[in-house]
Amino acid sequence: MLKIKSYVKVNSLAEAYELNQKKTARILGGMVWMKMGNRAISTAIDLSGLGMDAISENDDEFVIGCMTPLHDLETNEALNTYTHGAMKESLCHIVGVQFRNCATVGGSIYGRYGFSDVLTMFLGMDTWVELYDAGRIPLTEFVNMKKDNDILVNIIVRKEPLLTCYLSQRNIKTDFPVLTCAASVIGNEARTVIGARPARAMIVEDKKQILKNFRNMTKKQKEEAIEAFAEYAAENVPTAGNMRGSKEYRTLLVKVLTRRAWEAVGGMKMNINFWLNGVNRHAEIFPDTLLIDFLREQGCFSVKRGCETANCGLCTVLMDGRPVLSCSTLAARIEGKKIVTLEGMQREAQEFGSFLANEGAEQCGFCNPGFIMNVFAMLNEIKDPTEEQIKEYLAGNLCRCSGFVSQTRSILKFLKYKKAQEEA
Repeated sequence: MLKIKSYVKVNSLAEAYELNQKKTARILGGMVWMKMGNRAISTAIDLSGLGMDAISENDDEFVIGCMTPLHDLETNEALNTYTHGAMKESLCHIVGVQFRNCATVGGSIYGRYGFSDVLTMFLGMDTWVELYDAGRIPLTEFVNMKKDNDILVNIIVRKEPLLTCYLSQRNIKTDFPVLTCAASVIGNEARTVIGARPARAMIVEDKKQILKNFRNMTKKQKEEAIEAFAEYAAENVPTAGNMRGSKEYRTLLVKVLTRRAWEAVGGMKMNINFWLNGVNRHAEIFPDTLLIDFLREQGCFSVKRGCETANCGLCTVLMDGRPVLSCSTLAARIEGKKIVTLEGMQREAQEFGSFLANEGAEQCGFCNPGFIMNVFAMLNEIKDPTEEQIKEYLAGNLCRCSGFVSQTRSILKFLKYKKAQEEA
């Protein structure tokens, strides 16, 4: 539990600095992490009245006040243009908008938390911190300094020519990251940052100069350099395990995210043209993007991740009318094809769903989207299926709740209902 003896909303940085010299005094940022610990604070120092919550820009740099909420960074047009959208990508998965309106960039940087998306992103740029007493210090130096009683005033991002990409892996969308990665070309310097190892973010030193002169490499040279550096990073980035992922999983992610990030920086994504639920779409993807991940990025959350072994059928979608497992299909393969998910079959799903509910086949409902997609694929392929044909066609859809009897019964009653409608 957090206990505060005295609260002071200061009138100047000088006052804040003087108060902060006491060992048990604390500067208040957004407080979203501070309140999670057990601590007694003699003096809570609030900087919110000093106007330090703004982002300013000149020809040479961005100056970001320490009290600027993360959501302001996320929505700042100039920062997102400079970082090619990487700033927004590094922030938009952190819990929720309310949280990001509370959490401050100063608290995130000063805290140097191991799980910090913010620290990884800013290390991927030419970033400096401005301290009240010590002045300007490169973030690359500050990140390894011991915490002291100085006050972080501003974060400065110098406007060096920048190519950058930010990626993270999360078990669920708004959870802490399992691993974070920023790949950047800052001027002529290639820099790779890996965070949430689960230790704090670190720059991967390219001792072999694998990515040297990356901007001027040919496509083939980039491909070879990226593959070699991804292997190098996995061998040289220390990782550990915790509740979100094992050491071995994180080491694998170092390789995968490093490769993907540098492919994006090197302009090596693929362009695809496809139809999704009747709408023509265009997208950029990585060559190894799975269809399930791609469709969920497009907002098709009916496509569920289940077994990850191509056995449960939860991820079933229709590709040119045929049911396929999106967990085992590369997104690259949908080029020129028509993809249908449950979002594109709402009327049919609602009609058949009532039969599932009436027969007690709908319990937790998690498997229903994939099951319903396969039912309609079957009905398109087999006009009047027998009970045996139904069981055979739907053998690839697993359900842990119903035992399948009620599902089969609901299909047979639905077929009888549709036949009566046709004859009427």
